[in-house]
Amino acid sequence: MNITPPVRRPRQGDGPERGLARLAGRLGTRPVAVFVVSFLAFLALSSLWAVTTPIGASPDEPAHYIKAASTVRGQLIGEPGPRPQDKVVQVPENVADTGNVMCMAYDPSTTADCLPPFGSDRDLVDSTTSAGLYNPVYYVLVGWPSLLEMGKGSLFLMRFVSAALCAFFLASAVTALSRLPRPTLPVLAVFAVSTPMTYFLMGSVNPNALEISTTAAFFSTLLLATTTPVPAGPGRWLVAGSLALSGGLLVQARGLSPVWLGLAVLVVAVWVGVPAFLRRVLTPPYLASVVAVAVSTALAVVWTLRSGSLNAVGVYSGAGTSTAQGFVRMVETSTDYVAQAAGNFGWLDTPAPGYVAFVYSGLLGLLVVSALLFGGRTRAGAAVWVALASAVVIPAAVQASSVTESGYIWQGRYSLPAVVVLVLVAAVAASGRFDRLPASEGRRVVLFLLAATAFVQAASALTALKRYSVGLWTSWAEMFSAPVWHPPLLGVGPWAVSVVAVVVVVSLSAYLVVPPAVSLDPGVPPGEPEDGRLESGDEVPAWRS
Repeated sequence: MNITPPVRRPRQGDGPERGLARLAGRLGTRPVAVFVVSFLAFLALSSLWAVTTPIGASPDEPAHYIKAASTVRGQLIGEPGPRPQDKVVQVPENVADTGNVMCMAYDPSTTADCLPPFGSDRDLVDSTTSAGLYNPVYYVLVGWPSLLEMGKGSLFLMRFVSAALCAFFLASAVTALSRLPRPTLPVLAVFAVSTPMTYFLMGSVNPNALEISTTAAFFSTLLLATTTPVPAGPGRWLVAGSLALSGGLLVQARGLSPVWLGLAVLVVAVWVGVPAFLRRVLTPPYLASVVAVAVSTALAVVWTLRSGSLNAVGVYSGAGTSTAQGFVRMVETSTDYVAQAAGNFGWLDTPAPGYVAFVYSGLLGLLVVSALLFGGRTRAGAAVWVALASAVVIPAAVQASSVTESGYIWQGRYSLPAVVVLVLVAAVAASGRFDRLPASEGRRVVLFLLAATAFVQAASALTALKRYSVGLWTSWAEMFSAPVWHPPLLGVGPWAVSVVAVVVVVSLSAYLVVPPAVSLDPGVPPGEPEDGRLESGDEVPAWRS
């Protein structure tokens, strides 16, 4: 079945494009260019965080370093430790020394100069990790640099490998969304929903980052596969391969990751309609992806159940609270977790400036509200409602299920996969209204969003730099005049300039890969129902080919 191509019509404000606008128009319709540019942008910003953050200075990173180094040496779990979640393994001394970061953890006034030198990268020592029971897949992918005799460099390389892996999947999400009939707002949303906390996690050794990025890639690719006819041939197999790879790794990232895969499937199925969804995913080559993801999910669930990793989490504040009380409190404090998801660095001891959470909450909240208002009584609107309810209910339900024994252990970063699904589905739902804006206004919206996110990204990275170099509560002037610690290679001043420069370049790169909005002639059938789902068929619109 062929689809009537959307017809471009002149819009108020349309005119000859020059400079960046013309280049953006060209890149936005070339999938390979979109992938490469967005990959480099995501990698640059996450690598910036990898160098800005002292080794070990992210949540539980020493445990993840030790788990990764022991896993690639054949120690999938290790020997029993002092607590149920602790396992004793043998790792190089420099990896074990990542735990020395506790000299400044939880105290944002203590600078990173308290860290002692790292030990040998050859001598193996006994070390304890609280991540011993976790799924080993992520740790195999990022742990291999610990086998190299590079001293402290191998620790940074593990971070860079993790950053590149996550950047690959975020770039895959951008590329998939760029192939939708109305791609401008969805592509922009990937950059907008990548909060400073996301980049901070991407620049550290932490499977939470892989969970976030693969959720974005899987949801975006699944939406493309089920709503937009992809021509038969290599293009369709690439989409299927992306589905299998992102979904297969997503479920292996963390114990709760299969829940986020299920959420992505549910939201897309509601959008498309269950019969149409099944009809599309159960046909080759997508059926092969379904089988691959199902097998990976089964293996991940077996590992989680056999290892008992979900139950071995320790005991924290609030233990003994009833399930009902835990659920209610989680719902009541949802806004606190939103602020954490925007940015809380170090060992969750360095919150981003208050305006960072304000900007992200405002921008992303406005997008969700717009989608709900414009979605109406369509499947698109229903999908946004499902995603919104899930982003609130799932964290509350998960925490409530264990609060009696474990206390409150949920953190805002754990909710980021659900936030990603919510923001992306809202962006796709609101894209029809966005494309009706005059070209000049739409361009201003894009530039404003990129400028706002660039500002908070730079402010967050500089805040973290100040915390490590002179302490969080010290003046900005002292950070430049009397720092006691600085990242490798460059002093604080040059590094601060580099932070701003990288953020600006990343924002320009994002502008280049955001496809130009397409104005559809309302008098010509666009081949797209009101709910945003393309009819089934084998051809893409000519202007997207």
